[in-house]
Amino acid sequence: MSETLFQGSKDVFLAKVRADFDALENQALTSFKAFSEYSLMGTDPMAYSLFLNISETTDDGDRAVWRHIATSGVENEGSRSAGGVYPRATFIRGYETEVYDPDAQVANEFHVPEERLGKEGNQYATILNRAQKILIKMNRTNIQDPFEVFNMAFTAPSSQGERFFVRGNAGLDGNNTALGERLVSTQHALANGGNTVSNAVQSSGNARAFSDDAYFAAREQAATFTDDVGEDMPMCGGAVTILIPPANGLVRLAEEINQSSEKVGTANNDINVNKGLFGRVISSPALLASKYVSGVTDTSKWFLIDETMRDPEIGTGLVCVSFVPLTTDTYRDDKTDSIVYKIKQTKVYGFANWRNILGSNGSNTAYSS
Repeated sequence: MSETLFQGSKDVFLAKVRADFDALENQALTSFKAFSEYSLMGTDPMAYSLFLNISETTDDGDRAVWRHIATSGVENEGSRSAGGVYPRATFIRGYETEVYDPDAQVANEFHVPEERLGKEGNQYATILNRAQKILIKMNRTNIQDPFEVFNMAFTAPSSQGERFFVRGNAGLDGNNTALGERLVSTQHALANGGNTVSNAVQSSGNARAFSDDAYFAAREQAATFTDDVGEDMPMCGGAVTILIPPANGLVRLAEEINQSSEKVGTANNDINVNKGLFGRVISSPALLASKYVSGVTDTSKWFLIDETMRDPEIGTGLVCVSFVPLTTDTYRDDKTDSIVYKIKQTKVYGFANWRNILGSNGSNTAYSS
């Protein structure tokens, strides 16, 4: 991005071009604060804490790839007669996820001619802080992108793009290709080849709209989850996090379910058994539509996340891999007599395990997978 000395309306900040302004607004900063601190009914505006951050640094240097692999427990328990031979125990490996450095940095720069800086009125220095503006833009991206994993939860992984990844099957069939599963799917594969498992909340085969009954049904569904050898791996047995967009009354309904003493929407004073079972409610305008894929606007979607069962290596199964840390630089370009403000980073978001998460797009229509 380059600034020339004469830019029409922007040159009103040049000294003596026009009379001084009595009031100045840094709209970039105001907009960012409104976006980052948005909190409807006291909900948490941030999804970043759901993701485990993986550093770009390893013992061998900067990271070029992150790999995740799980091993299961014993597949089958054998038996023997007295004096007989012990049956051989076996275990299997889980699905392997490989996340490579996409070599695509998110980056921006300003080139500002020194002649322009010398002519700008001193009283405008704060509002024209170029370094602050590109940092604000990057910070906005870092708030938006974790939500994007949920925006794309019901979309085929081929649409994810290089800044997002999905659970893989590298090593199981030798072809290093993705499983092709959505974050929320009716057909999550098990490494033992057994029956698939659904973390999509349904009613008669359709995506279930959010309600107190749907919420409790989702918790019961999570109790049926299994690991890759078919052993019980129940989730959502305690307080959970709910993640919803600020649309269609979802935030209000979630707060009513979590705080009402009586069951919501009934006239017979049924006790609300769901009271206090949300650890927190996360909501953001970033959930209203995908930032990167046109037409993805599931504004009735909702998710439950079990944060109590965090794995030490992948957390809740949601991962942010940093390949290039946030880096800023300011220097003088002697060839053009300009001041250059630069910023860059590479972060890749996605999931390596789906079991901590249940979800529905709330559409009351059938899932494709």
